[in-house]
Amino acid sequence: MRHFLLILLISFFAVACGNDAPSNQQDTTATPKPLKEVIPGIWETISVRVVMNSVGGDEDSTSIFEVSEEQWEKTLGIKPIRTYYERDNKFRSVYRAYGNDSIVNVTRGIWNTFGDTLMLIEPEVTYIYDVEIRPNGTGVFRSMLDWDGDEMPDDEYIGIQRLVSKSTID
Repeated sequence: MRHFLLILLISFFAVACGNDAPSNQQDTTATPKPLKEVIPGIWETISVRVVMNSVGGDEDSTSIFEVSEEQWEKTLGIKPIRTYYERDNKFRSVYRAYGNDSIVNVTRGIWNTFGDTLMLIEPEVTYIYDVEIRPNGTGVFRSMLDWDGDEMPDDEYIGIQRLVSKSTID
C-alpha cells in the first residue's frame, strides 16, 4: 500500500509539474491588439474595389471600379497612397505622381477608433471604415461611400492597405 501511495504521489507531482512546462504550441487564443494600437504608423493603399450602386441615379445600375496592386500606378497615374497615422490622432494622406514622385495632393485630418471602426475626419468630409487587421501586416478597410458623386453613400468600398512602418516619419 505504501508503494501505491508513493507512486500515486510521484505521478501527481509529475503531472502537476508537466503542466507548467513550456509548450512548443502557439497560443491561438491570444487577443488581438486594439485597433487604436495597431493603426499608428505609415499605411500604403495597395488595392481598391468599389461597387457603385445606382450609378447616375439609376437604381438598377451597378458599376465596379477595381485596381490591384500590380495595376495601381498604370491605372491611376499615381503611386500608392500613403497615410501617416500619428499617435496624437492626426493623419495625412499623401498622393504622389507616378514617374517624378512629386506630391499631387495631401489630405489632413484627425482619426479615432471605436472597436474595429476607424473614423477619419477631414475639414469637409468624414469617413467611417470597418477595419480587419490581418496577421500578414495588411488591413482590409470597408465602408459605404459616395464614390460616384451621386450624393448617395451607397457605394461599397473595400481597400487593402499594407503597414509600411510603425514610424510616421518618412
